[in-house]
Amino acid sequence: MAAPRILTARSAAWKTLNRCTIFKHDTAEVLSRLLSCTDRPAQATDIVFGVIRNRAAIDHILKNCSALDSDRVKPSQWNLLRIGVYELVYAPKTADYAILNEAVQLAQQAGSKKGAGFINAVLRNVQRAIEDRQASPEAKRIRRTVPQTPEFGCLFNDAIMPDPDTEAVPYFSAAFSIPQSLIAEWLKTFGKEKTRAICFASNRSPSVIAQPNTLHTTTVDWIDRLGDEDIAIEQRADEFRIRRGGKINTSRRWREGLFFIQDTTAANAIKTLSPMPDWTVLDVCAAPGGKCMASAVRMRDQGVILASDADAERLKKVRENAQRMRLQSIEIVPPSQLEKTVRKLKRLDAIVLDVPCSNTGVLARRVEARWRWTPEAVANLRRTQQQLLHQAAALAHRKTKILYSTCSIQPEENGEQIQAFLAQHNRFTLLTEKLTLPALQSPDAFDHDGGYAAVLQSL
Repeated sequence: MAAPRILTARSAAWKTLNRCTIFKHDTAEVLSRLLSCTDRPAQATDIVFGVIRNRAAIDHILKNCSALDSDRVKPSQWNLLRIGVYELVYAPKTADYAILNEAVQLAQQAGSKKGAGFINAVLRNVQRAIEDRQASPEAKRIRRTVPQTPEFGCLFNDAIMPDPDTEAVPYFSAAFSIPQSLIAEWLKTFGKEKTRAICFASNRSPSVIAQPNTLHTTTVDWIDRLGDEDIAIEQRADEFRIRRGGKINTSRRWREGLFFIQDTTAANAIKTLSPMPDWTVLDVCAAPGGKCMASAVRMRDQGVILASDADAERLKKVRENAQRMRLQSIEIVPPSQLEKTVRKLKRLDAIVLDVPCSNTGVLARRVEARWRWTPEAVANLRRTQQQLLHQAAALAHRKTKILYSTCSIQPEENGEQIQAFLAQHNRFTLLTEKLTLPALQSPDAFDHDGGYAAVLQSL
C-alpha cells in the first residue's frame, strides 16, 4: 500500500480554505484533518488562520493592485491568490520567490496552465506594488502601509488605505479586516487609540496558555515532565505559555490530565468567583468544561460541581475532560433534570453562567467570528443571555453567587446586560465586575483575550 502523500504547508492550507465556508464551517476542524499530511503543520496553520483573519485586507489589496472582482474568479483560484498575498504582506521573512513559485506550481498541479499564468501575473502585480515588505509605519505614509504589528507594516508604492483622519471607520475596517459596523461601535465606546490596540490584539497569533492540574502535580514537576516530551513552557508569574511543542492533545502529560488549556482572561473569571472547597456550584453552560475544570482545581476537587449544558453532544466533552483530569467533584446533569436536581440541594453557593456571546474578545482565536458578527446576531444573543440570567435567578438560593461571564467586549452583552437584570431582580446585588480588553504581549504579561466577568449575589 502506497504511503500517504506528504503535502506542503501551502497545499494543506489551500485544500483547507477550499473546503471551508467561513459562515458555516469550523475551519480548525477541517484543518486538523489535513495537518497529519504535512510536515509543516505550524506553517499551514499560520497561513489558514492568517488568511481568514486578514481576509478583507487581502481582498482589498487584490482589488486595488489588480482591479479584480472575486465574483469573476474561480473560488479556488481566489483562495490561492489570498495565500500568496497573505505571505507577501504578512510574512515578510518568507522569500517572495518561494511564495510565487509554489503558488504557480499548485495551480499547475490542479491541471490548469492558463490558471497558473493568471496566478503568476496577479501575484507579480502585488509584488511590484510593494515598496518594502517590513517598514516602520510612519504617520506621513500611513495610507501606503498595511499594518502587521504596532511596530511594522507592509509599505506600498501608492496609497492603498483610506485616510484614518477623515475616514476612521473605513480605515480600521480595511486595515484590520473587521466589519465596519463593529469598528463603529468600538470607536464610539473605546476611542481611536484603544480601538487600534483592540484591532492589533484581535489579529495576533494567540498564545496557547496552559493551566496545570495542581491536584496531581506541582508546577515545577509539570514543567519538567513536559520538557521530557520536548514541550517547552515559558512562565510569567502564575501564567504558563506553551512556547514549543507538537500536537498538545496527543502528549502523554495531556492524557495523564496534568494540565488543560485556558486563556488567562477566562481563568481570571473563576478567580474572581473564588469558589471554596466545600461549595456546591452549578455550571449551566458548562461545555466543553474549561470553567468546570478551573473550579474543581481551585476547590481541591472537593464539594460538588454540577455541570449542565443545552447541547447534549458538547456536554459529553465535559465528562471526557473531567475523566482525563481525574476530577471526582464534577457531576453531569442533563438539562431536562436541572431544575429537579437543584430543588433537592440543601445549599447552592454559586451558579456559573458562561453565556453564548458574540466572541468579540476572542476574534484572534475564533477566526470566523468576525465574519459572522452582525447587530441582528447580537440582538438574538442578548435575548439568550437574558433568559439564562432569569433562569439562574429562579434557581438561586439565598446568598447564592452568580458568575456571569462572556468572551465579548460589547457593552450591551456585558455591563448593560447586568444593569438591566438588576433593575428587574432587586433581590440581587452586584459584588464586582471587570471588562478585559484583548491585548498583545507586554513586558509584564503574555498576550490575552478579551472578556467580561461580573459576580452577583442574592440577598
